[in-house]
Amino acid sequence: MYYTMLDYYLNLFDSNKREFAFEATTRADYDAWKQALRARLQDITGLNRCVPCQGEHELISTENVEGFEAEYHTLETEPGVVMPFYLIRPDAALEGKRPALIIPHGHGGGKRAVLAHQGQFIREALAEGFIVACPDERGSGDRREFPEQGDAPEQARMNSHRELTQLGINFGRTVIGGAVWDLMRLADWLLAQPEADGFLACAGMSGGGQQTLWFAALDDRVSAAITSGYFYGVRDSLIELPQNCACNFVPHFFETADMGELGALIAPRPFFVESGENDPLSGKRRVQNVVEQLDVTRAAYRLFGAEDKVVHSVHDGGHEWRGNGMREFLREARGMK
Repeated sequence: MYYTMLDYYLNLFDSNKREFAFEATTRADYDAWKQALRARLQDITGLNRCVPCQGEHELISTENVEGFEAEYHTLETEPGVVMPFYLIRPDAALEGKRPALIIPHGHGGGKRAVLAHQGQFIREALAEGFIVACPDERGSGDRREFPEQGDAPEQARMNSHRELTQLGINFGRTVIGGAVWDLMRLADWLLAQPEADGFLACAGMSGGGQQTLWFAALDDRVSAAITSGYFYGVRDSLIELPQNCACNFVPHFFETADMGELGALIAPRPFFVESGENDPLSGKRRVQNVVEQLDVTRAAYRLFGAEDKVVHSVHDGGHEWRGNGMREFLREARGMK
């Protein structure tokens, strides 16, 4: 016999309404709600505790990675906090200013995994003229803490999010708060480049979709967002599945909002969600758990007359990136045909 806590927390979730559940019926209501929810999220993620710095940047090397000529850069995002990232440039023969695309990696991977698993998408983006940045999240890739460092396959798949969560919670910080801060600093750098045209997209799978969702929700500079394998109601996917990566968990978030509200914060900017019919991380109800949250998000977009800006692409697979329709989505988001 085991006496467990799961039912207790499910009942706690069901018996309490989210503080910032989306209910706005006018644009003015939406603006006030957005400002208040963002302030709350910045607080509970620890984003507002991150420390600005000079942002020292260095180009370390250029190397062939998974068939791409990738520049290895580092960028200081807080004092003593260094984020490495790959930068891949489009063909120099393409004329004009460049849009920028950030592709955060998923759980257990790093920037190199993006080039390996989303290579076709990167090639399509380069053909569209995008300059592509693939950063390492705190605790992943070249930013793993000592217990997970190494090149053995079992180490390469691991991240240090448990350690960083355990350390950060004592300082009012979270893994996703630090990740969003780092993406904001990478956006600062990208948008300041002389070839930048001001358009910034972000696209990610799984943990990369998580980073994309939170980044776009908290930073209006994200012109278009693509999340794959990471958009669903937290009850099914994070409470009933508490074994998911520690980076998913933010103090008081389950009392504050759900993923539909994070999507609503992106309105009216173009937002693409990719789901697998058999993705176990969506929970036992699979795609229905996604659709319910998208209904909340679409209610916000409806206030702007922009429901068509929300795209839901469902494939017949599991927890995987397919990329169907994403190139066309980015072209439309940029006002291209």
